[in-house]
Amino acid sequence: MVRYKKFWSIWSLIYFLDLLSKSWVVENAQKLRYDPIVFIDGISGKEAFLEITYVTNPGAAWSMLSDYPEFLTALAAFALLAIFIFRKHLELSEMPQQLIFGSICGGIAGNLTDRIFREPAAVVDFIDIYIPVVSYDYPVFNVADSGIFVGAASYFIWSLFEARSEKLNKELEPSP
Repeated sequence: MVRYKKFWSIWSLIYFLDLLSKSWVVENAQKLRYDPIVFIDGISGKEAFLEITYVTNPGAAWSMLSDYPEFLTALAAFALLAIFIFRKHLELSEMPQQLIFGSICGGIAGNLTDRIFREPAAVVDFIDIYIPVVSYDYPVFNVADSGIFVGAASYFIWSLFEARSEKLNKELEPSP
């Protein structure tokens, strides 16, 4: 357990921030649904750059697989189990993997909690971003989604650097 201290710290941070924020949003759902809180505006027109609202999503990102919430619940549980089983292969006792997978697992656990304990099985989303440059209203998301995204993006970037480092080390090894 001590070996995975940073993993559990990040997991707990993402998970509990997600639970707390969703709890507040659900308590204020009626108001937020019809009168979102605008955090950053600066855009002419009806849209705001960043606002807090309330929606539920039975699907995954961009409402994919909305008709299959049971599948998404099973997939999330399977992902957490697979990360646990393969933790040695994923080198979870090392840095930065602890931070990366702590973020991913905290996010998965947050959304899985919604899918299991909310009726109907749907994830609470509340962060709404509008990108004026391309007139795109990004799909509403939550803290758990952010943890998953940041963890996955970090893993991708870290993997690129790790592969480059391994290639350089191979090139520097003396020839037999």
